[in-house]
Amino acid sequence: MSEVVKKVEFLKGMAEGMNLTADTVEHKMMLKMLEVMEEMAEELEAVSDHQDELDQYVDELDSDLGDLEEEVYGIPEDDECACGHHHHHFDEDDEDEDGWDDEDECDCEQCEDDEDAGEDFLEYECPHCGASVYYDQNYFDLEEDHLCPDCGKELFPTVPDEE
Repeated sequence: MSEVVKKVEFLKGMAEGMNLTADTVEHKMMLKMLEVMEEMAEELEAVSDHQDELDQYVDELDSDLGDLEEEVYGIPEDDECACGHHHHHFDEDDEDEDGWDDEDECDCEQCEDDEDAGEDFLEYECPHCGASVYYDQNYFDLEEDHLCPDCGKELFPTVPDEE
């Protein structure tokens, strides 16, 4: 039983001990207030129980998702290299915050596939922050808005036509 329910039960006991009856307007109002407080306490307890069930369910889903990620990617979810692919080879002696040495080159299968496809990619340096951005030249459209993934500024600002 929750603390709120216990406190309301205590107040109801006090009201009975004081012989509150509905014969006066004041007593009638206090008794009605106690009834409302009792209903609210019971509803609050039901909501709290439901929230506990939902918390447990979310924890189970999170655990299952972690297991699925480990099964699909073959590693725990926190092990990710600088390339953003999930794999588990890195130098534990010389690593940055994300567990990867920025000087190491990734040799995961996904990165190798990206390198093979690199012949179709164009590299562009952001004029604002200097970050390298890669575009597949087969699908690149200059008419689209292209924003830098690092600074968020427009990579190819429109230049007004000169008359």
